Amino acid sequence: MSSDLDDLVNQTDSPFTTSVNSFPLPSKFRMPQIDSYDGVKDPLDHLETFKTLMHLQGVADAIMCRAFPTTLKGAARIWFSRLTPGSIRTFKELSAQFTTHFIRGHRYKKSTACLMSIKQRKDEMLRSYISRFNKEALSIDEADDKILVAAFTNGLRKGNFLFSLYRNDSKTMLEVLYKATKYMNAEDALLA
Repeated sequence: MSSDLDDLVNQTDSPFTTSVNSFPLPSKFRMPQIDSYDGVKDPLDHLETFKTLMHLQGVADAIMCRAFPTTLKGAARIWFSRLTPGSIRTFKELSAQFTTHFIRGHRYKKSTACLMSIKQRKDEMLRSYISRFNKEALSIDEADDKILVAAFTNGLRKGNFLFSLYRNDSKTMLEVLYKATKYMNAEDALLA
């Protein structure tokens, strides 16, 4: 048992080739501050953030390979430690293996149809409904403004604010949110 533990602690088998491991670290290189990846979130987002920060410094491919494992923790760190020694020659190869392994954590695009299911609850304040709606709307790529307005008004419960939106025929989400802010401010003033 203790020899297995010693082997694990003293293991230095790098998944990188000798040319990657021996590439000299630039004197001005600074590891960028980036949230560690634990295998749960979107691997493509983590990878793109890392690449962007590294390209700002203009570092070589080999340095990107050697720096990338320092951004991993938990399950992702364990995955990296189990890569075949000497098997990775380029950052492209490392990226491909990383994304293939962790793709299940990728954030898939949501359809705008899911916004139609968001409804203002009976006892929910307008401010809270707007917050929930906006959070979902941000998770949708390329949402059309007309669809956003339709989904938002569809989810509002019947009342003065909904009536005012229909009466004034708001065309954009910006107009709707502007009117909502004025309405909420008026509500707050009446409550005070």
